[in-house]
Amino acid sequence: MTGQRKKIYKSLHKHGTGIRRTVSTSAFFNADDVHSFRTHVKKVRAFLHWLGRDKKNLPPSFIEIYRISGELRDIQVLLKSMEDSKESTPTFTAWLQDNAGRLQQLWDDTFHPRIIRRLERQLQHPDLKRPTTNRLQTFFNEGVEKIEAVVYLPAPDDEELHEMRKKLKEMYYIYDWGKDHDYTQSDDTTPELLKKLGEDCGQFNDRRIALVLLNAYIQQEKDDTAHQAAVELKQRWEEDRLNKKAQLLQTLRDFVAAY
Repeated sequence: MTGQRKKIYKSLHKHGTGIRRTVSTSAFFNADDVHSFRTHVKKVRAFLHWLGRDKKNLPPSFIEIYRISGELRDIQVLLKSMEDSKESTPTFTAWLQDNAGRLQQLWDDTFHPRIIRRLERQLQHPDLKRPTTNRLQTFFNEGVEKIEAVVYLPAPDDEELHEMRKKLKEMYYIYDWGKDHDYTQSDDTTPELLKKLGEDCGQFNDRRIALVLLNAYIQQEKDDTAHQAAVELKQRWEEDRLNKKAQLLQTLRDFVAAY
């Protein structure tokens, strides 16, 4: 095992341990714990996408609990946002809380400690290419090209921008790791830029998901007063989504133009 690969294995072990410790807590459904769990997973995926020869080597059983945690995280983020902005309706909030409870039960029914043990075993010595400065730069350049291919489309759809958010996060995680391990210059500000772009994408994506959830609620709400209140909320959120999308596209176009 080369010294360079040892650094990657050490990072994978760190995040595998972080995943296990996060889900082991009795308060796992706390929003901070769910966020921490998903961040560890995203960093593992970033390393595997960068250097892994098998791009799909996360166990299917683990992918399923990760999916459940994502749906729960979406609701938690929206509930917190509505609480902070004092912009909600009681019936929509109750509907979201009911769905959060359903997802927590689904997690309990699906989760088993052996899922995490299997993941940790797979992360011990995955088949990885050697990390190099050239491979880091190639990973970054390929990410910029993928973003460029989307942001200059005549009308990029929301899901494509969501994929850009995931790509930017992976670019940030890998570039930041590279900076910490001397694969880039110590004064390179690229990680900070990638982090900011990912946050901008995240704000847009949060509004996109909020509208998906609100639309699902509207479709099943039978009370006329509650339905009308939700429709009015949707109109405000849709205007905000369009504004955020226009700003985000311009920001991403400026980014790819600079590189």
